[in-house]
Amino acid sequence: MQNKTPIFVTAIVILTLLSAFLGWQLYSSSELNTQYENQITTMEGEITELENLMKQNGLGDMMEEDIKLSLNNLLEDYNSVNTNNGQLNDSISAQKERIVFLLDELENTENRRKYTAHELFKMKKEAATLRKVMKDYVHRVDSLNTLNQRLNTEIKQKDITITEISSERDELKTETEDLSKQVALGGKLQILNLSSGAIKVRKSGSFDETTRSKRADQVRACFTIVSNRIAEKGNKIFYMRVISPENKVLSSSTSKTIQASGKDIQTSVSRTVDYQGNNVDLCIFYEKQMDRLPSGTYTVEIYTEGIIVGKTTFALK
Repeated sequence: MQNKTPIFVTAIVILTLLSAFLGWQLYSSSELNTQYENQITTMEGEITELENLMKQNGLGDMMEEDIKLSLNNLLEDYNSVNTNNGQLNDSISAQKERIVFLLDELENTENRRKYTAHELFKMKKEAATLRKVMKDYVHRVDSLNTLNQRLNTEIKQKDITITEISSERDELKTETEDLSKQVALGGKLQILNLSSGAIKVRKSGSFDETTRSKRADQVRACFTIVSNRIAEKGNKIFYMRVISPENKVLSSSTSKTIQASGKDIQTSVSRTVDYQGNNVDLCIFYEKQMDRLPSGTYTVEIYTEGIIVGKTTFALK
């Protein structure tokens, strides 16, 4: 029991000190509350005096007009912000609706009342906030416009590039087509040294050239097929067309009609030759189908592969 006495004494001392501290805290809080209440009462009195002073001197009306002017200017600024961005347009419309609402509050004549300084301050502060928001919209719109201009420039540049590439492609296509035509033309056979005339055939099989119609048995045309390394090799058919002085094509049992330069051409006789890309000397003979070839000038035309490759004339008396 004697050992517990110091503990009790210590506990009593602690409780006494704690009670004293709490009492002091309560007193201090009470003092602070009293001071705060006095300050609030003083401020409310000052606000009341300020409200009365504003009413007497017309300061409230001046503040209202200033806020209305600021809101109207702000509305004009919002109306001048144009963008194709739907989300941004919706946000701008919402802010404009808020401005119109504030203006209606200030300009409503049916429920006209004097606003307190606190209310006017809140309106002015909201107008400042709306202007700050508008500046952010302007910055975003400018950024979007700059981006759109850059994209439009890039698109135009790409269009120019595509046009240039298309032009180069068309030029290359034209050059290729021209080259193909040149190759095709280069692959066509050509002849040189074309000559024609009438011959008299002897019983021995030999013959003599003649210019007399009563002695002529055949019409002969001779020429050289020019060497062509890119021409297709193989059998080539050469057609001879003999046109009489009466402008009639001399025909035979082996005569054929061919397509040449898009027209049907009647020929007199043909000959096939095995062409391997080298020079070839060739003669074609047409045997008369009448008792006597008429006198006059004859025209001889040579065709192969659908085109005329030679033309010459001779005369018989």
